[in-house]
Amino acid sequence: MQLMRSCRPGSLWLVPVLILALSFAAFAQEGDQGPSVEQIQEAARQAAEQARQAIEALPDPSQIFTQIDPEQLNQGTPTREYQFVYSLSPWTGVQFGGTFAPKGVDTMFLMADVTSIMNAQRTDVYYWPITGEYMANWFEKRDEVPGKLQIEQNGKVIATLERVDYSYYYPTGYGGQQTLLLGEEAIRTYEDYQNRINSYYDSVSKYYDAQRVWQSTMDKILAEVRETGVPKKPDEIPEPPRQPQAPRDFAYQPRQAFAVNLPAGRYTVKVIDDEGNVVEGSERTLQVYDARRTGVGFGVIPEHKWTRRFQSNDPSDTFYLDGTRVFYILPFSAKEFNYYQYNKMTNLHKPLEAEGTRSAWTWVHFDAITKAKLQVLKDGQVIQEINYEPFYVKQTPGYALGYEIVKFDPENDPTLQGRAPTFEGYRVVLAGDGSSYELRFVDENGNVLEGSTRSVRSVQRPGNSLYAVTVVPLVVGVVVFGWRRSKARKGSASENA
Repeated sequence: MQLMRSCRPGSLWLVPVLILALSFAAFAQEGDQGPSVEQIQEAARQAAEQARQAIEALPDPSQIFTQIDPEQLNQGTPTREYQFVYSLSPWTGVQFGGTFAPKGVDTMFLMADVTSIMNAQRTDVYYWPITGEYMANWFEKRDEVPGKLQIEQNGKVIATLERVDYSYYYPTGYGGQQTLLLGEEAIRTYEDYQNRINSYYDSVSKYYDAQRVWQSTMDKILAEVRETGVPKKPDEIPEPPRQPQAPRDFAYQPRQAFAVNLPAGRYTVKVIDDEGNVVEGSERTLQVYDARRTGVGFGVIPEHKWTRRFQSNDPSDTFYLDGTRVFYILPFSAKEFNYYQYNKMTNLHKPLEAEGTRSAWTWVHFDAITKAKLQVLKDGQVIQEINYEPFYVKQTPGYALGYEIVKFDPENDPTLQGRAPTFEGYRVVLAGDGSSYELRFVDENGNVLEGSTRSVRSVQRPGNSLYAVTVVPLVVGVVVFGWRRSKARKGSASENA
């Protein structure tokens, strides 16, 4: 239990790798010959089995967000109740979030026209009256409630859902891009992942066996060199075995839940048991919401301060340039949602969250736009077309701690070999000479992407004439002062005469 709480889900299977290495070290201490092939294979088999059990013991990744921590039990005095809840893993545009609806929450929220995961379960629910927050004990108790999910609208049944197999797959590793797989695809992907994990452990056992043989050979070579004093030629020294690389991707074990995909609207959901009765406490309202506007969101990275990127989501936004500037644009498909509904979708366990924001709106970035071209227009004419490219931020040598952004090209730059791009986007160079520009994205057919247009106004740097303006009040003051002094002198001379 403690191991599961302290390790990231995607890294739990690495624990058996350490166990395998420690087993090898323990075997090696038993004698000069080290572990036998059978011992290594048995250690690898046990490690693979422990990795499989660790993955299968994990709850839904969305439930980790609301899992009670033992330290939280010392913060106030929460109440605990075993109750019916809806566990939800809604798609947020970037990943699948996690929340649950305890019996005190009557309305749930989901995004329209995308698949989200919903399940009916019973678990221990903890509630803190002071903060108004619910947490659950998924690790120790998550009992599935049998039945079908019935969806109604305006008093009519529009869908009755059976539970389906689903799995989350991470092609680039846990923490990277997340994909929801359903049905046979989920099972097939997980089995392929498990087969590759098993192959990896087989390769590890072969590696340790080869490492033992190589080390034994090297010990003999070193002993011979010490006795004879004659060094060996390079071709007489065997190459050490290469340690196998673990799979970078990660797949959760398939489990079953309801896959919900509905158009925008207000629905009633309930669980119907095998006898056709409504499960007590299962009737809730489901609000499925849609975007108010769609467009293209800009992530903008100025080259002179690349760590201070900013976003532009509204087509009416205007960029301003002071002198010639280099900046990078990372475009995303964007949608504007009601902030309250979007926030509540992943925070049902926090009833006070987002209260008072029902009239607020927020832009959400979805998939990155990589296939389009960025056009730069001046006076209505296209003057540049820019492609999507990878870039790397290099630290400059010296004590100044500077940096430079270069195109990621490891073939022509040996210092970039074995590295990954820092970011990918479109590099724009514009001169701040007082001109006005327009940025827009076009698809492969030359069609302008909706909401992708931005205006750029360059501010021409002032010349020395600007400083003359500050002198005008001084000059006027001197003239007035001199005129008054001369007038006063003339008056004094007339009185003396």
